[in-house]
Amino acid sequence: MQMRLLARIDFILLVAVLLLCAYGALMIYSCTQARLAMANKPPTSTVMLQLIWISLGLVVMGLIITVDYNRLASLSWVFYGLVLGLLLLVFAVGQTAHGSARWLAIGSITIQPGELSKLAIIIMLGAYLSSHSSGQLETFHVLARSLAYVIVAGVLIFLQPDLGTLIVLVFIWFFVTFLAGAKLTQLGAIAFAFIMLFATAWSTGIIRPYHKERLTAFLHPDEDPQGAGWQICQSLIAIGSGHLLGKGLFQGTQSRLAFIPHQEKDFIFTVVGEEWGFVGCLALLGLLAVLMWRSLAICWEAKDLFGRLVAGGIAAMFLIHITANVGMTLGLAPVKGMPLPFVSYGGSSMIVNCLAVGILQSIHMRKRKIAF
Repeated sequence: MQMRLLARIDFILLVAVLLLCAYGALMIYSCTQARLAMANKPPTSTVMLQLIWISLGLVVMGLIITVDYNRLASLSWVFYGLVLGLLLLVFAVGQTAHGSARWLAIGSITIQPGELSKLAIIIMLGAYLSSHSSGQLETFHVLARSLAYVIVAGVLIFLQPDLGTLIVLVFIWFFVTFLAGAKLTQLGAIAFAFIMLFATAWSTGIIRPYHKERLTAFLHPDEDPQGAGWQICQSLIAIGSGHLLGKGLFQGTQSRLAFIPHQEKDFIFTVVGEEWGFVGCLALLGLLAVLMWRSLAICWEAKDLFGRLVAGGIAAMFLIHITANVGMTLGLAPVKGMPLPFVSYGGSSMIVNCLAVGILQSIHMRKRKIAF
């Protein structure tokens, strides 16, 4: 039976993920090797860590593929409670970097519970809404309670502070509840309430000044090119200088001279634009489009509502990360910590993305009964 199931793997999705991982590893090496060499460190140290995370992610993906995704529904409270516990633990023993406490250290390894919360929320929403809806949410009570799950985790994430992850969770909630049958009038009213809350937080100082600078810098980056607008200005220079075919692999001056801080993480797309030009960017966006296509196709073809909602939540997670990450490097969106799926450097995001694809594969493989 397992062999027949494995024969149903979505190979297009699998190949797209493998190519994205390879693409990302190459770009990570390109933008870190010169900086590491200047610091008298092995130039391959960062990319080797990423390759380890990719390997672990693929192992996790292979393991989750063998599990019937419906079992996740009964474990939704376990995943959700575990993530809440980790988010609380961050405040006690979390590591702080760049003004935020988001990481937990386990020996030499650091994990980011905020990344894990995305998948936990998706599973929790899928389990709850599929058991209280047959494709149409008639009662506002069910909708409100599903939002409460997001708010509890969201408050803990906001206090770190981590606005990027909070935005992802809210976007996932809107997408999943829409798939579950929520009325547009209901979602519109809640969206308006969120806008009012955001405006209140902005005007009362709950949102910190440096967050305001990052959220507004993309509108006029030239007004503070040495401060809040630095990353956007340098990002636009890097991508624009690549023209059609780019400067060539390992030849990007913005990358080699480290003009963009932490380029291997949130600004990895700038490496592609500078070194491989428009053609390289188009190839990467094509692979990301395949990732989105297969995620949405699996959502559409799922045999039950739980599978449809979970697949839809995963598709929403990928979508917001892709649009926000590429958008901010092009100066079209605020600078937020949203890594490009399977391409940006990061262990927690890689493991979560691989887990997500493993769940998608499990849903795809079990969309119809096996005939003996």
